[in-house]
Order: sequence, then C-alpha cells, then structure tokens
Amino acid sequence: MNIEYARMPFGSAGGGTEWMVNLPARYKHGERGFDRRIMEDLAAVGVPCYTLGDLANGPATIPQGIPIFIDWLANLDERIPGPETEHRSAIRSGLIRNLIDPAARGNQEAIDLLIAQVRREPPIPERMQTWACEGLRLIAGPKHFDQLVALLDELPAGTAIYALVEYLGKVKTPESRDVAVRYLDTIARGSAIKALVQMKASGVRRLIEPFVQDRAPSVRKAAVRALEKLPD
Repeated sequence: MNIEYARMPFGSAGGGTEWMVNLPARYKHGERGFDRRIMEDLAAVGVPCYTLGDLANGPATIPQGIPIFIDWLANLDERIPGPETEHRSAIRSGLIRNLIDPAARGNQEAIDLLIAQVRREPPIPERMQTWACEGLRLIAGPKHFDQLVALLDELPAGTAIYALVEYLGKVKTPESRDVAVRYLDTIARGSAIKALVQMKASGVRRLIEPFVQDRAPSVRKAAVRALEKLPD
C-alpha cells in the first residue's frame, strides 16, 4: 500500500506508475538530487517520490523505506562514484534526513551508518552532521550510550552536539548524568538541562539555578522548568 503525503508525485496515488514514465522536465538522472534507481526502489515498496528531499519533507514515518535508505547510504560512494558532487551530496542529505524516523528506532545498522556519516572524511557539511545527530537522538537507545558519548567527545562545538547532549536524557545512569553536567558550561547548556530533567537526575539543582539568569531566553526557560521538576 502506498504512503500518502502532500508533495507526492501527481498520479501516484493508488499505485499508478505513469508518473515514473512521464517525468517532469526538471528531473534528470544524476542532477539536483534525482536518481531514477532510488525512485524505482522506493516505488517498488509503495513509497512514490521523485527526490529524497521531497520525501524528507513529507510523511512523518516511512517504515517500508528504511531498508532502502540504509542500503543506499551504506553503498552511496560505490553507486555514485567519484568526488562528492552536488548531486551525490543531495542524495546523501536526503538519505540522512529520511533516517530521522521512529521506524528506525534501535536499528543498529542505521545507527552505525549515521555515526559513520558524522565521522566521514572529508567532513560532510555541518547541517548534515546536525541531521545525522538528530537521527541518532531519535533512534538510539540506552544501549548505544558508549557509541554516542565517544562521538560526542569528538565533535567540535557546533549545532550537531545539541541533539547528542539531549540524547543523554534517555540514559538514567550516573555516567550519563556526569556527561550531561560537563555540557552545562558549553553552548549546549540548554540541551544539558533538558537531558538532566529527562533522566530525573539528583543533586544537580544547585548547578542549574544560575541558569535562571542566563543571557539566552531558551536556556532561562529550560532552567525554570528544570527547577520545577527536579528533585532536591
């Protein structure tokens, strides 16, 4: 059964295939993120789309697409060989974003792939690193703590670390608490406060109290909420 979403190709509802034959003129294989092979792979499992970007802005979850996203991301450099062109970068971006999906929760292969993308050399753009970390925050569980903390330790201060710091809230252990506390003195302090609240950490109220006067409104708001919820 086909999924349905706002930007799906015209004529694809109900399983029709004419939309794949009569392509809009702007879609050319190997240009601007369009790849006929991916289109056909996804259509075969009931996921009609011209580009992964359209799909990433569409349905909230695509369970039948997860194996295809994983397979393509794992083999992307072989299937589109050569330097990182604008086309391959667009495909990489779409694959990463489409793994920010609850249907991939606990999927070790997806988690390993997203970690590998963050560690890729030469580095992928920071926005892609951020999307990969947002995916990890969603789909990784407590058993992945060591993997994600090792990755977090490698990342420079930037937007990618926010999601990994918030992930710590899923892990209700002294080790996770200690890592979150370390990030109270960084740009990710708001995320650290949220993580400490989620894990119901004890003994941290005095550390959070000063942030009620923080220069950032979002951090002040997080601190106030934390003091309302955390134990003494």
